[in-house]
Amino acid sequence: MGKATQDLQQQVCQKYGWSYHYEKDASGHWYVEVVVGMNIQNKYRFTSPNNSSTNNSNSSLEGKLSTKKQKDQHVKAEKEIVSAMALKGLSTQIDHEEAKKCCQLSEIFPNPIQIYDSKHNHGAIWNQFWKNPPQIVGIDTEGNQTSPPVLVQISTLEYTILEAPPRNKSLSSNLTRLLRDKTITKIFCDNFSHADKIALGMDIPSDDLSEYTHPPIIDLEVLSAQLYGVTKVARGLAKIVSMSMLELSNVRIVKPRNTNQRYKNIGRFALIEQGKARPLRGVGDLNEREQQYCALDSWCTLRAYLSIMERMMENDGELVGGSGDAL
Repeated sequence: MGKATQDLQQQVCQKYGWSYHYEKDASGHWYVEVVVGMNIQNKYRFTSPNNSSTNNSNSSLEGKLSTKKQKDQHVKAEKEIVSAMALKGLSTQIDHEEAKKCCQLSEIFPNPIQIYDSKHNHGAIWNQFWKNPPQIVGIDTEGNQTSPPVLVQISTLEYTILEAPPRNKSLSSNLTRLLRDKTITKIFCDNFSHADKIALGMDIPSDDLSEYTHPPIIDLEVLSAQLYGVTKVARGLAKIVSMSMLELSNVRIVKPRNTNQRYKNIGRFALIEQGKARPLRGVGDLNEREQQYCALDSWCTLRAYLSIMERMMENDGELVGGSGDAL
């Protein structure tokens, strides 16, 4: 991989959540297509001036390459050309991204979220939930390498329910009911391993994930691939929030730079799922900072989805699309 190709893929697209796709057009010219946002004007194509068509092997460059190694080297060279063109052509967009203030989710949304323990007062919050069920909720988990997970977060716009399932037991009847209820849309932001959904006992399609782009289960990673193009590395909630919410156009949300801080956020849950720390007896075992950290992910998942839907309505449902270069 050449330097320009590597820079475009890793230092630009992966960093900002953009997608890229290399292909050869009908006339034999290699191009790279980069999608930097949702609207159609955010798709850019950079085409090599060289004709690599194989339709006429006597005159085309690729037709004169006899070995696989030579052809691979030619493709690599063409990708390097269009990557360099993209880096130059997208310099304004790159400069704009670099000028943004880097913030964490907790800095963008500092106001405390109203949190309820699912077990408090004999599950009173679930009674309130079912009395007037929301149409959409955001769901996240902590400690998702075991089933059930260490903690489950369910967010409406008004409040978040935190539920700590007993170790080696099934989910509560209310949480199971919610996951099965087809009238309530559940929004996830899972990585490519679908760890959250698997930890909650949900079946994952083996090939076609398109069902996760419409109710009753929507995954922001799958939906963002449809909106912004496929990426090799999961975008993650921070990038999807940054790309989806127009009011955040001047900031770029990042994970904590301090490794110790990141471990403080998730370390306890990792130790519990590994059996190295005592399981949660309830939400009360978590301090206020831990509760707010957990609630913020599911709440932002819901907010990001609602922002995406609002922008799609403003654009009459028009999607950028773009295949992107998948794994």
